[in-house]
Amino acid sequence: FVADFSNNKIRRVEVPTGEVATLAGSGEGGDADGVGDAAQFCDPRGIAIRPDGGALFVADFSNDKIRRVEVTTGAVTTLAGGVGHGSIDGVGDAARFQYPYGLALSPDGSALFVVESENHKIRRVEVATGAV
Repeated sequence: FVADFSNNKIRRVEVPTGEVATLAGSGEGGDADGVGDAAQFCDPRGIAIRPDGGALFVADFSNDKIRRVEVTTGAVTTLAGGVGHGSIDGVGDAARFQYPYGLALSPDGSALFVVESENHKIRRVEVATGAV
């Protein structure tokens, strides 16, 4: 999987064939949960894949959000982050980030670690609840 930063899409690359397909994202910069091309990202950056491969997490850089993408359906939901920049802990859209850049998932898949380029922090997000 690849975060296609300039095209605002999440892509799947089939390694054996090199075929590239869009999993999610309309190609227009925006902020919308949805399925497939009904979803919008704005400069997606880092990706982390759940250990079972069923979902991936995306650092939606210019939207200041962490998004979840279901691999089988392309359904996109916001896990954490709300409107506006900040460095506020909270649950779901009550949390604030400022330009999340990189992601890493704990080995058991329960915690996501988010690198923020402007706040110069590494923040922990609970995958089950979206608590930061």
